[in-house]
Amino acid sequence: FSRNEIMNSVWGENYFGDLKTVDVHIRRMRGKIEDDASNPQVIKTVWGFGYRLGEED
Repeated sequence: FSRNEIMNSVWGENYFGDLKTVDVHIRRMRGKIEDDASNPQVIKTVWGFGYRLGEED
């Protein structure tokens, strides 16, 4: 999922906030659901794009 896709799905298309808002919320979610938030397995970063779910590489 791209940051824009996440932002539009959560806050709506008319929201004009910073895309870093998504990063902050992802970091907080990782802290709650990951065994080791510094090495995420559930929510992974796709560099230069956004995020993906799952453990496949």
